[in-house]
Amino acid sequence: MISWPEVILTLELTPHCPGMAQMPPIKGFYCGDMMSDVLARACRGDVWLTIQRHQNVVAVASLVGISGVVITGGRSPLPETVDLALREGIPLFSTHLDSFHAAGRAYRLLLAAGWPERRRGGGQF
Repeated sequence: MISWPEVILTLELTPHCPGMAQMPPIKGFYCGDMMSDVLARACRGDVWLTIQRHQNVVAVASLVGISGVVITGGRSPLPETVDLALREGIPLFSTHLDSFHAAGRAYRLLLAAGWPERRRGGGQF
């Protein structure tokens, strides 16, 4: 099992919803920027890596059951995105890493945890 502290350290995350009472378990990762693709292919329990920073990210994450959102590339979420993430209970982070490097680090975490190749293909691992 991959822990949040491990993900936060490895992906060099900055939290935007501090003090969140409960962090959902991490079952995998999904990397993508098209909302329709995330709705169709991401799985409950994934941590979503994206460049998007607007409120729709939180809405999609909530619908899918995403365990947390990481905004990549040194971008920060909009204030209204942070407010919605707090209301919906979606952990929201940012990292200076671009999506490629963040996904690579996430993949190494999965391999170290003994994760097999998984699911339907696409941007999931």
